Amino acid sequence: MSDVGYIRPVDLGKDLREILKNQFRAKYVGRFVKEAGLILDILEIVDMSYGTSVIGSPNIYVRANFKALSYIPLKDEVIEGEIENVVEYGVFVTVGPINGFVHISQLGDDVFVHRGGVIQGRKLKVTFRPGDIVRARVTAVSKPDPSAVLRNEPVIKVALTMRQPKLGKLEEVVE
Repeated sequence: MSDVGYIRPVDLGKDLREILKNQFRAKYVGRFVKEAGLILDILEIVDMSYGTSVIGSPNIYVRANFKALSYIPLKDEVIEGEIENVVEYGVFVTVGPINGFVHISQLGDDVFVHRGGVIQGRKLKVTFRPGDIVRARVTAVSKPDPSAVLRNEPVIKVALTMRQPKLGKLEEVVE
């Protein structure tokens, strides 16, 4: 990726790559970039241009190329994650840096009932509770909503299913 950062006069003589890396972390981490996905971290500054001064500003502006660690789930991708929360209508699964949602109708080929903070199947007695490790398939990824951060909502939403063979609670799949 490439962007312009700035060096303040008090920062001259310090590690400029570290200063720029921290600026880009503050700007990008947790945001969705169309070409890259959800930015998780800025790894390193690869190279920088010579600094440019602007009349009226004490800062020196530098164009820098940097490497970023990013993630975007793809439709039909099979993931493994931990159940973070169980609600009446399904479960939220932590998928790397984001949360996916499995609707109660997509938990498996059974009739599921929510009781006492867990969801249990009537026939097979499979129980889903927080902390369980599950395998699921991504069925949909919403378009990124940049204003979601302001509402304390996820930038992208991921729908998951466990109604296919070899998907579901990992300890049940192994058996």
